[in-house]
Amino acid sequence: MSDKINEVRFHLSALSVYRGVLEQPGVQLFYKLLGRQFGDACEAAELYGQLLQVLDESESRGCWTNCLFDLVLYSDNLFTRESAANRFIGLPLWVKEGAEHDLKALCQAGAVTSKELKEHLAGLFPEEASLFKALPDYKTGLRTFKASANWAEDIVSFAEFARSHGYGNFARYSSFLLAVEEGKVALKPVTNPDPVRLAELKSYERERKVLIDNTLALLDGAKVNNVLLYGDRGTGKSSSVKAILNEYAPKGLRLVEVSKYHLKYLADLIELLQDIPLKFIIFADDLSFNENDDNYTAMKAVLDGSARKLADNTAIYATSNRRHLVKESFSAREGDEVHLADTMDEAASLSDRFGITITFLSPNRAKFNEIVLLLAKDQQLNVDEDTLLQQANAWAVRKSNFSPRCARQFIDHVISQISKK
Repeated sequence: MSDKINEVRFHLSALSVYRGVLEQPGVQLFYKLLGRQFGDACEAAELYGQLLQVLDESESRGCWTNCLFDLVLYSDNLFTRESAANRFIGLPLWVKEGAEHDLKALCQAGAVTSKELKEHLAGLFPEEASLFKALPDYKTGLRTFKASANWAEDIVSFAEFARSHGYGNFARYSSFLLAVEEGKVALKPVTNPDPVRLAELKSYERERKVLIDNTLALLDGAKVNNVLLYGDRGTGKSSSVKAILNEYAPKGLRLVEVSKYHLKYLADLIELLQDIPLKFIIFADDLSFNENDDNYTAMKAVLDGSARKLADNTAIYATSNRRHLVKESFSAREGDEVHLADTMDEAASLSDRFGITITFLSPNRAKFNEIVLLLAKDQQLNVDEDTLLQQANAWAVRKSNFSPRCARQFIDHVISQISKK
């Protein structure tokens, strides 16, 4: 074993603060390849092939240095958690020294070329040396915050990244789904989120400004309201929330979407998020309940009246096509309950507990036409306006819907037809 390979493996074995990086599949394979405990040459070749596969399928696209740097950057450990909470300066010396050692060791590991690794394996199996040297290569390179060949020298930059972007999956992703595993809440990252931006949404500027101002207050650490976005289908309620997330994610905003059937875990979710140094929108989309559906009681308790208050770093945004969220029937109003008015008030009380209600109403035809023209301008469509609006209105009549969503669908259809020609 060469001195370099031996030194890299030794320091990887001693990882402490960033030891979780060593448990990642690609790093595990690399670490095994640095050793000498192989049954035969085919076993070593198989591990090398598996390493290439991991690199090819990762975001690094075959670059070992980039793969390892990303694992370090998005690591979840004591150093990144404390740095994310802006407590880097107060970290104990042993944590900083451990992080510096680990960053230097991982930087050295990221510099090991495929040629060096194959020569190491060829030395272990001299009879197959030519076969090992003929194996495909992976890429390496210089990947740092600064023009430094030692990641340990960039420790302040790693800390600053954690402070501004979070740690672990919170640094890598901005949108999550609430999942429940064996009765415990967990966050599942959304790897392919809706990329919609505020500039793409037309009209409803006044309504969105209310939502934006409330979100900015959340980011500033001020008191905020929970928000109900109520209105007609296709008017951009959900898109507004997602566009705001995309706009302000670089400033520490994150979103956790909760299905109606997981609302009973809201209190557990808030407890999970309250100590994370980021701001969270808890998003309940397309919310409505039946008369006998008691799922809404968990949300109502969190919004107001629960012993466990909403955390300062969270706000609930919900969308619905129903103003009062709970579907009522005439039979319910004609029931034989003695205190019927109390029951009706109970059904309406959930929506009243949102501090802000923003109404999105379907546009009239003139506003619909305006939205169509704005979307066409964004797409730089070279189409006669009168012809475009005539076709757009015919499209909307067929769908019985003059909503912004319908306008977007029509423009997408036009683009598709143009591309075919």
